[in-house]
Amino acid sequence: MNCEQCESRMSDYLESAITAADREGMDSHVRSCAACNELLAEMREVLGWAKTFPVFEPPAWLATRILANTPRIARESWLDTLAFIWKWISEPRTAIAVFTATLVLGWLGSLAGISPDWTAVVRDPAAIYYGAQGAMNRAYDEAIRTYYRSPLVTQIQNRIEQLREIS
Repeated sequence: MNCEQCESRMSDYLESAITAADREGMDSHVRSCAACNELLAEMREVLGWAKTFPVFEPPAWLATRILANTPRIARESWLDTLAFIWKWISEPRTAIAVFTATLVLGWLGSLAGISPDWTAVVRDPAAIYYGAQGAMNRAYDEAIRTYYRSPLVTQIQNRIEQLREIS
């Protein structure tokens, strides 16, 4: 037995909670190792001091007070979990995100030639890509046209032209 093994079992040795074979091995190691013998003597001394400490009886009300002040944590039921999920889904941001994703996927599916039952793709993957790219280009062009036709942009352009005429 080495010092590390002896130190890890020393409390069990003092409480007589080890087997007879381990006790004999520790006895022989403690007799031959001055460091472990000193540690065992110091541990016996500390345990001796601990036995001299006074023992106080707790007041009768202490256990009741501890239990009354201990927070109770209720376990979450399946209904609570489902209610939380429904609350999350029905939040406006989540609902809008799900609705938008559904619309976009349906729109891209119609561009790509996916059948209404979502089971068969009529075109190849390249056609899906080019169809989506064309749709995005058209949407971008329409957004730019709408921007330049907006009243605010028109007012800004008119004001710039007036300033150019003045200068």
